[in-house]
Amino acid sequence: MSTRLLLVEDDVGVARMLERGLAQAGYDVDWERTLQDAVAQVGRLAHDLVVLDRMLPDGDGADLCAALRTFGHPARVCMLTARDTLDDKLRGFNAGADDYLVKPFEFDELLARLHALGRRGPPERPELRRDAGARVLALGARRVTLTRREWALAQPLIDHRGETVRREDLLAAAWGGEDKVSGNSVDVYVGYLRRKLAELSEDIRIETVRGEGFRLVQ
Repeated sequence: MSTRLLLVEDDVGVARMLERGLAQAGYDVDWERTLQDAVAQVGRLAHDLVVLDRMLPDGDGADLCAALRTFGHPARVCMLTARDTLDDKLRGFNAGADDYLVKPFEFDELLARLHALGRRGPPERPELRRDAGARVLALGARRVTLTRREWALAQPLIDHRGETVRREDLLAAAWGGEDKVSGNSVDVYVGYLRRKLAELSEDIRIETVRGEGFRLVQ
């Protein structure tokens, strides 16, 4: 399976050289020139690696790196930039970069560094945290508040994440012995819960197991 790589570089000549060379090396490359477009890309696709310039038309690439780390994105980040002072490098690493390569650079060195990052595997994902008193779910710096029914529905899914939780068990957890509650109520509230979880991360999702129930995957 190919490795998906996001290249964030506003210099067209450098970017096209990198895009061509990385594709030849077996990477599946997505190229963006601005922070705004890069943010849109990481929201849509699951990238394994990011090659990130610092000096972009709409800001500092270090801010994107910091945001990826805050929200638990698992991609390894190699900053590739002309900013070469010790303070610049420390700023990059403090923002969460895994490696830092200064321009001008040798392509073979970049390739070797990316291969090394790929061997490390993804960083550890942040844990989904629960505050029962406030009915809050948190992941990294993001928090969502659930209604009483959403909270009751979420607990068995979180407690048994990766496993299928039967529809009738979810109905019992969220509605107890209430009369006149249809099975469709579970679907409606699972939909509400899915939207709340999407605010935390696209990597947390509730899958429908046809004919059985639902499964929370992180």
